[in-house]
Amino acid sequence: MSQNVAPEKRSLLALALASGSSIGDAAEKFGLSRRTVERWLAKPPFRRLIARLRSEMLASALGRMTGNMSRAADTVASLLEGAEPHIRLRAARALLSLGLRMQDAVDLTERVRELERELAQRQGVGP
Repeated sequence: MSQNVAPEKRSLLALALASGSSIGDAAEKFGLSRRTVERWLAKPPFRRLIARLRSEMLASALGRMTGNMSRAADTVASLLEGAEPHIRLRAARALLSLGLRMQDAVDLTERVRELERELAQRQGVGP
C-alpha cells in the first residue's frame, strides 16, 4: 500500500486477511493491487497485526465453545438414558473417550506450565 492509504484501510485489510480472505480477494475488496497487499505482508509489523487479530478471533471463538461444552456434555449424558441400546453405547463411548482426552489435555497443559515455571526460575526471570 502506498503511504497515502489510510491506517483504517490497512486495519480493515489486516482484519480481512486474519479472517481468511485470500490476498486477491482482500486486494479487490479494498481497491488495491495484489502486489501492494503482498508488499504489506512482507512487513513484520503488518504480519504481527494480522496474527494478533487472528489470535483475538480464535480466543473469542474458544470462549464461546467453552461456554457450550457443559451443555454438550449434558446432551451426550442424557443419551445414556435413551431407549435404544446402540445410542446408549455410543454415548457412553463418547463420554469416556472425550473425558479421557480432556483429562490428558489438562494434565499436559499443567505439566508444560510447571516446566515453564521451572525454566523461568532457573533463568532467574520469574516466580
